[in-house]
Amino acid sequence: MQKQEEVLSRLRQILNIFLRDNFSTTNNVYFEKLLTNLQAKENAYVLQAPFVVDWVDKCMTMVMEDFDKVHPKVVSFMLNLTSYLAANEWMILRLRELDIVNRTIKFLQMDRSYSPSIKLGGIRLMKGIVVYSMGLAFLRIHRAWKLLIQYSNNDHTVYVVREARELLFEMLYKFCDKLHDKAVTLELLAEIMKPIHDNLYKIHDGEGEVTAIHIKVDDNDLLHKISATLDLLSYILQQTLLLEERTNLVALLKEYHEFDFTIWKLIDMTHNPYFIEKIFTTLSSYNFALLMHEKLLNPEATEPPEEFTEFGLSFFNLMKFCITRKDGLSFVKLAELNHVLWKKLGTRAPKEIVIQQERVTFENQLICFHMLPLLFSMKYAKTMEAENKVELFDAYVVKLLEISCEQTLRLCYSMRDAFFTPDGMGLSLVTPGLANKCIHSLLSLEKVLDREQAVTVCQALLYVLREAVAMNAITNDSQDDCHSVSSAGSTYLELYPRGTELVVNDPQVLHSVMVGLRTLIERFKITWKESVETIGLVNCLAFVLENTNMDARCTVQALKLVQLAVEHFLSPNMALLVDNLQGSALVCLGPIIVKRMHDTMWEVRDTTLELTTSIASISRVKFPAFQRFLIDSQIPPIVYEMAKNDAERYVRASAFKCLAEMVSINLLWENGLSQLDLVDHLLYVMYRENDDIVRAEALITLRKIYEHRKIHHKYKNTLFSTLNYCVVGDHHTEVKMNALEFWRREFYRQFTNQGMIDGVFPTVTFSKEQKKIVTLTEKEIQTSIAKVFGEVQQYGYFGILLKCLREETSKEVLEFLIKGVTIMMEKFERYKGILEEIEMRSPLDMEHSSFNFPSEEPTPPPQQSETKPPINPSEADEIIEAILNSQDLQLLEKAFETQMQLNADEKPSEKRHIDEFYYKQFAIPLRQFFAELKAINPDQILKQQKEWFECEESFTSLLDDILSAIKRDDENMISDCY
Repeated sequence: MQKQEEVLSRLRQILNIFLRDNFSTTNNVYFEKLLTNLQAKENAYVLQAPFVVDWVDKCMTMVMEDFDKVHPKVVSFMLNLTSYLAANEWMILRLRELDIVNRTIKFLQMDRSYSPSIKLGGIRLMKGIVVYSMGLAFLRIHRAWKLLIQYSNNDHTVYVVREARELLFEMLYKFCDKLHDKAVTLELLAEIMKPIHDNLYKIHDGEGEVTAIHIKVDDNDLLHKISATLDLLSYILQQTLLLEERTNLVALLKEYHEFDFTIWKLIDMTHNPYFIEKIFTTLSSYNFALLMHEKLLNPEATEPPEEFTEFGLSFFNLMKFCITRKDGLSFVKLAELNHVLWKKLGTRAPKEIVIQQERVTFENQLICFHMLPLLFSMKYAKTMEAENKVELFDAYVVKLLEISCEQTLRLCYSMRDAFFTPDGMGLSLVTPGLANKCIHSLLSLEKVLDREQAVTVCQALLYVLREAVAMNAITNDSQDDCHSVSSAGSTYLELYPRGTELVVNDPQVLHSVMVGLRTLIERFKITWKESVETIGLVNCLAFVLENTNMDARCTVQALKLVQLAVEHFLSPNMALLVDNLQGSALVCLGPIIVKRMHDTMWEVRDTTLELTTSIASISRVKFPAFQRFLIDSQIPPIVYEMAKNDAERYVRASAFKCLAEMVSINLLWENGLSQLDLVDHLLYVMYRENDDIVRAEALITLRKIYEHRKIHHKYKNTLFSTLNYCVVGDHHTEVKMNALEFWRREFYRQFTNQGMIDGVFPTVTFSKEQKKIVTLTEKEIQTSIAKVFGEVQQYGYFGILLKCLREETSKEVLEFLIKGVTIMMEKFERYKGILEEIEMRSPLDMEHSSFNFPSEEPTPPPQQSETKPPINPSEADEIIEAILNSQDLQLLEKAFETQMQLNADEKPSEKRHIDEFYYKQFAIPLRQFFAELKAINPDQILKQQKEWFECEESFTSLLDDILSAIKRDDENMISDCY
């Protein structure tokens, strides 16, 4: 209760400050935060406080008297606050008593240039009261829709327009279908349609006189005004598609405004493609709305539900108009729009429809129109060498013919005749830009495409890719049997239609085709079973990659597509049939990969390494023939050199990722990797590398080597010292996590060596020490566990755990550690007496060790010099006393200069690896570890971290911050006066 009183007193103080004459603020965030807290359910008591509504009344009075007396942000805040108050039905009565809403509407209707935030606040207030019949009646009295239409049509921010349209549609729907108030609905629709009706030509045939208004063509102001109206109408019509109930809005538009005829008239006013696109969007939205509410949702409809002849003809007329105007871009955009609208019908739309007695799938017609400009680029020369490919292509064309209806085919031929001339001399309308639009349009629909349609599109893109390769082969006059490029020289170029050579030669189109293929194959998991054409994909891409003049973006996409082809189109059964890649196009990949690994662009090198990683991964089990492929191409040593020497950090990281895949494969390890100084370099990278991502990948690679191969005993101390350094000394979370994961795997390895299977010790196991099968007793299990913990204790695991729990700020690392500590504590409680067993096996000098938390890397123990004698104890005591008295670190440096072998003339050489005994400072007794752990309380640490990350702050502290900010603003304003 006291907390609520504190909140209310502070809020009252802040609200009063807002209404001061000289109030000014530069911090707008606090207004948003304040509104967010006031809207929260737990703060509902604040809005019920009487002083809040009284403040709104006072603020509204000041605004009506003189708008300039109140800060615009305060006005916006007041309107938003009032909308929250309106959510309480009892508060509506109080707002009505104070005449708040009436004054707000009058204030908004004043012809002033208010800020968008004020307009938005006003709209939200109206949205707050429209849920009540009383509020709806009030908005009707004030004709509030005029204000909303004005906000929708003029140049306002996207937020104002969006909220105004939402409210306008809600009012329309309620007046029309909930209150059945036809008069108000017609008045509202007339107001929306007014800009269109006022500027259309009219013919009045009265008493023999014919009058007509003049048509303005492409008048910018007029088109701008009508465009906003068309956008609003499209929004309203498309919203009706989402309704579960039938609405009468569409019927009123048809009856009283002759909607389709009226909108078609606008075509005469323009040649502007953007304006025509808006007209077509409105007409398409109307056709779908009419279909939905007069047919699909109409219980009195007489025709069968799949009869779509009228709708189909309206759609085909729109598409035909685009062809007549030779507007390919609008043609593709219209197909895309209709596809989106069709999906909005959802399950209410039949799977197949009937258009003029022909049963078809409507979405298939749309897909054909989407791809049509791309399909014009395909022309296969019938040569003897490529007869089988021609059969495939013919089969695909037959498939397109089968899924298309008569009207679709007529439009396809009409477009061909309109866009091409037989001699190729006419203006070609199928441009690279149009082809690009086709692909981007299809990709924008990837989330709504069915699998069958996605396969059809994928096949089309594969044929376009082949055409690009064939055209390049002719242009470059360099045929290579390896790639099986189908071409017939001059015969190919003479094929009709002409004019598409520029399309398939354009690098932008080639890039889009490859992006499209990759997107569809990944999303729909398309394999050679669905599309036989994919079998030749690697051949085509090999040709693309051998082109040295290829754009870097295209090269990257080609490499990614090769990777996808290798992953998707190689059957696992092939591994049973072949043990090498001879006779396959994959043989060509070896030299290509090596060449691209030396590319000047780092993006290409990086993508090539990703492809190599994928090949290495597949070669392990699925396709072992790739192992010999990698060795024959001498790729592993090149990858290692890239990991060591490449100038780009992302490439070095990718190289380590590739090596991590390779080290687990016996053939690759034995034939190259084992002869390299991998372990030494990885330890160096983990200690000395500056780039986080490289250190993180190097750690994973080292872990894979540790799991699958033997690391020489001489590296053991350095390995665990480096690991500990990565956990406590590295600043990057991913590096810390990878190091801790290494430690976790080390635990598993140790327990497995002691006989644990799947997390438990079996009752019977084979003892390596006794070389016979033995029965495990409780005592022997304790001994085995004690061996494991004694080993990790020696290398400082428990010390780094404590240091991380006390100093770590990363939430992920803490969660990982606390989860591990919890499991370990449970195991200790299960096996009683294990602590004593571990202590018995611990080194004697550890019993009295005191663990501290060093803030930085310790200096290695000084080595005795052979030439200079060490400092005697009395001198050392004097020096230490001097340091304590002077607190001067330079004395320490001077005193130990002989032992550290520092020279004024020579700089110390940089250490390659961390001190191999770095781990010793973290080696602590297990009993001390548990005592420290109890004092730390890990669960409390995690709770504090969670609160900190979620930025939880109380309402009271926010109000205090606002008061402080206002005070600072006041002080700054006073100082500015001087």
